[in-house]
Amino acid sequence: MRIEVENEQIVARKKQEYEDLVKEMEAKGLEARLERISIITANVVSILVMLIAGAIGYGLFFLIHGKDAFEYSKLFGFEFPWGFLFFAVVYVITIFIHEFIHGFFWHFACEKKWGSIDFGFNAKLLTPYCHCREALTVKRYFWGSIAPTLFLGVLPIMFGLIIPNLFLITIGVIGVVGGSGDMMVIWTLRKHKDCMLFDHPHEVGYAYFVEKTGE
Repeated sequence: MRIEVENEQIVARKKQEYEDLVKEMEAKGLEARLERISIITANVVSILVMLIAGAIGYGLFFLIHGKDAFEYSKLFGFEFPWGFLFFAVVYVITIFIHEFIHGFFWHFACEKKWGSIDFGFNAKLLTPYCHCREALTVKRYFWGSIAPTLFLGVLPIMFGLIIPNLFLITIGVIGVVGGSGDMMVIWTLRKHKDCMLFDHPHEVGYAYFVEKTGE
């Protein structure tokens, strides 16, 4: 496992590791193709996911428990402004947990286990990331991609409806929105059922390896 703050040297290393993998796959008769994710489309999808997840989460909450279940004088059980501060801290923590869950599920499929998982922080974008340095099957890639949305999104909403707890609903909705990019990736996997996938080092998307079609 490597924990790092991304810089030019790390970017160059990741590119070299990708090129080495491409050569290794080419020796096996496979060629690399790229599945790109549009940033503009991703932003539009995240807004739609936020509206849908919010409507479902809060809608079910008030439908089941009524508006009296929410104390308007407090936020998440704290007097103003401590409720907002508490929420901000929890939100930041969940961003890092999101990436850890990716790595946790992917490491099981790696030959080197945690040795093939990188956790880093992109200072330019102010975001953490998880990068797997081994190519994965579609099934393994799928579960590693969807796991954060399930654990930080779907489950908190479910528990928030049962308890009831509006804070969990809010965390869950944000968890689902935070996984909207992952859901876009998952949607593309339907086209690549029998190949190996690898996180691209500098493109928004992944490489997939298929048999060479000829020169």
